[in-house]
Amino acid sequence: MQWTHVRRALLATILLVLPVSLSFAEEHETPQRGGADFGGPNAVPNQIESDAQHSLLGRGTAVGEQWDAWKSDIQKDHGFGLGLDYTGVYLNASEAVPGGDDSAGAGIVRVFGAWDLTGGESGNTGTFVWKFEHRHAYGDPAPSPLWAALDLGYVGLMAPPFNDQGWRTQNFYWRQRLNQGRFSFAAGFLDATDFLDLYGMISPWLHFTNFVFSTGSATMDVPNDAGLGVGFGTMLTDEFYLLASFIDANGNPDRFWESVDTLFNDKEYFKALELGWTSGQNRIYLDNYHVTVWHKDARTEAGKPNGWGVNVSFARFVDETWMPFLRGGYSDDGDSLLEKSISAGIGYRLRSNKDLVGFGLNWGKPNPNQGVPDIDQYAAELFYRLLVGKRINLTADLQYLKDPAANPTKDSIWVWGLRGRIAF
Repeated sequence: MQWTHVRRALLATILLVLPVSLSFAEEHETPQRGGADFGGPNAVPNQIESDAQHSLLGRGTAVGEQWDAWKSDIQKDHGFGLGLDYTGVYLNASEAVPGGDDSAGAGIVRVFGAWDLTGGESGNTGTFVWKFEHRHAYGDPAPSPLWAALDLGYVGLMAPPFNDQGWRTQNFYWRQRLNQGRFSFAAGFLDATDFLDLYGMISPWLHFTNFVFSTGSATMDVPNDAGLGVGFGTMLTDEFYLLASFIDANGNPDRFWESVDTLFNDKEYFKALELGWTSGQNRIYLDNYHVTVWHKDARTEAGKPNGWGVNVSFARFVDETWMPFLRGGYSDDGDSLLEKSISAGIGYRLRSNKDLVGFGLNWGKPNPNQGVPDIDQYAAELFYRLLVGKRINLTADLQYLKDPAANPTKDSIWVWGLRGRIAF
């Protein structure tokens, strides 16, 4: 693959992150708008719309109704959508490496918004999107994003957004829709996990805890959550779509303004192209098969090599109840955790579509650059997400890890977890 030519082509494109309301994440999954959508359940416009389907404190509660009415009015009158949520996670493992911590807990408060400034009723809206987070630990020591790898010896990530990094800017970009949403582009500070390699059960806030069931199946060397970038997405036909992205590989969400310097001076980038099929533009991530190809430049200051890879995903929403999926990836060099990975599983909605059960299995081969033994790793995860009231989700989670590559003294580890999310 001639990555020089790919880079030039991608540099001329602009990245897409569109509002989506058809994730497997929430009770209401029928799109509320026309046109194709290209963002996932964590994309800001999607999260705002999904949370708006519920009343904060229940119907008939004055405070909740007043708050919801105020948000609805400013969005209707001024195009300003606002969201706020808090999510907490606690994980406990049966075993840890010598000197490692067998438990970790952290919380995240997020404030986010999407302001439609141009386009009006035409559907060709220009929107400013933003999201700020505060990530904080429960107890001492603070959990690392690499808690599973450093403390358990499992070459992987668990609940990677939950750590003690403090305030950070996760989104700060302009999104433009054209042709009633069949084409969209954005530019600014972008989170690649909002739009790349998606399917209906990808959110670490609402679905699996183990990252092998999320973006890239742990074989994709994605940037540090967010970076300055551009890209686009378009529907090629009624069933086929194309996504492209070009993002600074050294983005720093703690000081996002520094990405201007690293983007133009370090010239180390993450690039991706995705071609996908869907049964219809209003089910683009419910019925979705896609292939994603990516490349990442070497990061000189960080001492990380360049690399490339391919990811594939097949997911189908059956009878509006079941979602079986098969996903995998391969990476050549780079700094990904795994070199090869295959995941399969299923989701099932129950209790009048309020609750969700998910089960997944994974086989993975660690990336040789991680410096661990060349052995196969296996993981299984089962979770049950319960909807309490209108906007509170409680999730119980159980994982089984077989042959953790960086912990040769243990053949298996059990990890149980609890997660809660409340949206305002």
